[in-house]
Formats: sequence, C-alpha cells, structure tokens
Amino acid sequence: MSAIKNAIVHHFSSTKYERSDAQLERERWLIPNVVSFSRWYLLPAAVLIQLCVGSLYAFSGYYLSIEAAIFGANGAIDRGQASITFYIAVAVFGSTAAILGPWMERNGPFRGTLLGASLFYLGNLLAALGVYVQQIWVVWIGYGVVGGMGLGIGYISPVSPLQKWFPEIRGVAAGLAVCGFGGGSIIAPYSQLALIGANYAKAAPNDANLGVPLTFVILGSIYFVVMVLAGLVLRMPPPGYEVKGITIETIRGAENMSVTTLSNGVGADNMQTIKIDDDKDTRVVSNGVQVEQGSSKNAFSMTLLESLGSREFGLMYAMLFCAQLTGLLIISKVQSICINQLKQTPAMAATYNSALGVMNLAGRLILPTISDFVGRKPLFVISLAVQAVLVGCLPIAIHAVSVPGVLTIFFIIAMFYGAGFGIIPAFLADQFGSKNVGATHGVILTAWSLAGVGGGLVFNSIVTMRTNDAKALAAGDTSLLSGYLLYIYDTNLIWVLIIVLVGFVITFWIPVNLRDRRLPKREGEMLRYRSLGGHLVRMVKMSKEEEEREWEEYCAGINGGRST
Repeated sequence: MSAIKNAIVHHFSSTKYERSDAQLERERWLIPNVVSFSRWYLLPAAVLIQLCVGSLYAFSGYYLSIEAAIFGANGAIDRGQASITFYIAVAVFGSTAAILGPWMERNGPFRGTLLGASLFYLGNLLAALGVYVQQIWVVWIGYGVVGGMGLGIGYISPVSPLQKWFPEIRGVAAGLAVCGFGGGSIIAPYSQLALIGANYAKAAPNDANLGVPLTFVILGSIYFVVMVLAGLVLRMPPPGYEVKGITIETIRGAENMSVTTLSNGVGADNMQTIKIDDDKDTRVVSNGVQVEQGSSKNAFSMTLLESLGSREFGLMYAMLFCAQLTGLLIISKVQSICINQLKQTPAMAATYNSALGVMNLAGRLILPTISDFVGRKPLFVISLAVQAVLVGCLPIAIHAVSVPGVLTIFFIIAMFYGAGFGIIPAFLADQFGSKNVGATHGVILTAWSLAGVGGGLVFNSIVTMRTNDAKALAAGDTSLLSGYLLYIYDTNLIWVLIIVLVGFVITFWIPVNLRDRRLPKREGEMLRYRSLGGHLVRMVKMSKEEEEREWEEYCAGINGGRST
C-alpha cells in the first residue's frame, strides 16, 4: 500500500517537462528549416482540436436516433437511455483529465493530444458497433467510457501550453484555447442530421440516409485526423520563457515584485534557450550575460500538491460545480425540449442547438477577455446571479410554450456556461501559476463531471419518472400528453436553483488578493475577507483571559466615572 501511495504522491507532485537540447532546437521550427515557430500558431491548432472534442455537446442530437435504431421508433419521444451515454462521458472526461493532467505536463501536449484522439476515435467506433448490434450498453462503454477518456485528455492538452505561452493575457488565451469546444455543437448537429437522415428518429429505419453506425465511423475518422494534425503544432515554451516579467511560476499579484528587466532576454516570439541555476537567484542567458535578480517574483509560487490542498482551490471547485450545472443540464436536453415541449421539428431543434453552440463559443471568447481587465471572480458572481434569475423564469416560459422566451433563457445560460470554462484556466493560473494549470485544470474539471453524473443522472431520472406519470395521466390521449409534458422539468429546476444560489454565496469567499491569501494569520484569527472599500477585515477569536481583561478594564472605567 505504501508503494501505491508513494506512486500517487509522486504522480501529483512532479510536473516537470524534460526536453533534450535537440528537441528544443526542433521546437524552434514549425516546419524544419522552412517556417519558424511562433506562439500565435497555437491558437488555430487549439481551436481545431477543441472543435472535434466539443462534438460531445452535439451528442444530444444522437439521442432519439440511437434509441430508434436500437429499440424501434416511438414517435421521437425521449426514452432517457441514450442520454446516459452523455453523462457517463462527462464523468469519465473529468476523471481522466484529473488523473492524466500531471502526465500530460510531464510528457507534453502533443502526446496528450495523440492519446486523446486515439481513444476518442476508438470510442466512436465502439458506439457504431453498439448501435449496429442493438446493444445500448456497448454505446455506454464505447462512447461514454473510452470516448470520454479521449475527450478528457484531448481537452486539457491545448489549454496548458496556451496559458504558458500567453501569461500576459491569460483570459484571452484561455478563451481561445477552449472556444472551439463550445463551437463543436455548431457544426456537428447538421453533419449528424444529414448523415443519419432528417426524420430517422420518428420513422426509423424507413427514413435513413447513412444511418447511425456509419455516421459514428465517418465523423470519428474526421475528428481523429484533424486532432492529430493540429496536435503537431502544440509544444511547451522553452526553459526560462517569460513575457513582461511573468513566468510559468508567477501568480497574480506578484508580477511586479523586484523584477529585473532583461533587454536581451527571451521574448514572446523570439525563442532563445535560457539555463536556470536552481541554487542561485541568477539567470544565465544564452549569450553568456548574467543578470542578478533581487527578491524573486516567484517567491509565492506553489507546488501542485500545495495548490490542490489549498482552501481557495476547494472553494473554486465548489463554485465551478454550481456555476456549470445549469448549462450542462440544458445542453444535454436542448433538442429533446425543443421537439417534445416546444413542438419544433428535428431540423429546427438542430438549428437551435447550433445557435446554443454559438452562444457557448461567444461566452468562451468574450467574457474571458473581459476578465483580463475586471478580474475572474466578479464575472463568476455575475454569472451565478443571472443564472439564478433565469432558472426561476424557465418553468414559466416552458408552461407558456414560449419559444422566444425559452430560447432566450437557454442562450444566456449557454453564454455563461461557456464563460465558466473560458475563465477557469486563467483563474487557476492566477491563483497557482501556469506551471500547474494542466494538472489543476484537470482536477477541477471533475467538478463538471460530478455535475454531469450526480446532477445529470438525478435530472434524467426525475424527467423519466415525470414523463411516465404524464403518459399514465393522459391514458393514450395525445393532446393531454402534450400538456402534461410541459411540467416534467419543474421539480428539477427547483433543486437546480438552490445549488446555483449556494454557488453564488461560495464565490464571495474565494480570496483572490495576494495579501489575503499569503499574509500569515494572527493568533486566534478565524476568518478574513476584503470589504467593498478594499480593506482587509479579520475576525479574531478572543481567549477567555483576553475577554476577562477587557471586561475588567471596561468596568474600571465606569467606576471611575470616565467615558468609555
């Protein structure tokens, strides 16, 4: 047992990426001796990888078609079986990202992308087999487990290098790194619908184009090729890389602490090899110039284990769970709600799902960029406040069969959902340094997985139960059934609202000021927070002796006739 424990501790404490001089020289080129590498090439590569991985968000377009192919057509009413695949994939996604995050940091983003692409491709092939042999459990294992593993490592592989290459604009880098994931549901619904057949879910197998199995094979093959080719562009910065005095060690608030400016140091787009002497506060530039630094701005850097064990990481974990729950549940059910509650055609439902993807993508781009100026925490506070209002209004809009009302709520929630994923890598880099962001990001994504597994399965179970109740009440009357189906989401939205409100409160207590986080506690200090005026407020527990002494002084003052 001790050997296993030591292996786990080593895995989560070692994130150092070792490269030979020959590899560092190769990484100076995008195409050897033809095109030099620039950090800006990473952006389109990251978007392409995330577009493939983000096809997960379009999996709701498969639900009714998978169920029709396996169980037979039933008028395109959701049986709640295929959607389990989505929740399994979300669970495995997060756990894989958490477990393999340190491995990716040690082995580089290309190997991470290659592993992710291979597993995701295999997952698509197994899903195709499951539908072909009409066994839903094969789909669960194939796309849910194997595909989910590929999605997890594939997702974090582009995020970590961008946080390290663009430390001066962490929000922009994080937004660009994950925006493609939100955009995955823009393209995929149309390709899925065209390949499977427009009305397959209602009339299977009579109205098929290529059908479900071949669709999984074709799209899975495309995703694999794109991910591998884009992965060839990914790489980590060279040792000693910094921009505007910010290194991979620097946490927010320590950027300008006794930093010596290097006039000929390593620049953002001009890669030079720097050797760092770990035993001295000295940097040796490749041309031999030595620059002594004073009090290091990296004095506040944290190890991975320190980061994961900190109070602020725990609060951020709970915050992300609460902030992402609503959007995750809506994305998993958007096409089903559009068809069954809003009476839209499958083609229109796919269009709305794509529009939802646009808002998801916009949230990942716009709000993380804004966070570079206003901070990450205020945007999470706003996100949770707005979500609370919208979740409260959603049942009213569904009962009224208000397509504009429901879609407006969906689109705004999707935007903040995307923003959460775009902001959190930058937030983690601010708090714990970009050297740890691959691993901390992987671990914190398990909060999203918990929302998918715990929240998703509970949500799905209640919807299935309420749907069965509606069918029993309708007793075969289609018009009555349509009316009863409008109320099947009410119970779920109550507990979702409560969780969102809890997240709103938790976010206020996340310390983001460097002094709030690192200033040693006074004796008896129980709690600290920063007031709206910017003052540090400490709540200190008095000892019994201190209380007695102050009370005696007070009483002595009264007896002496003095004003207290």
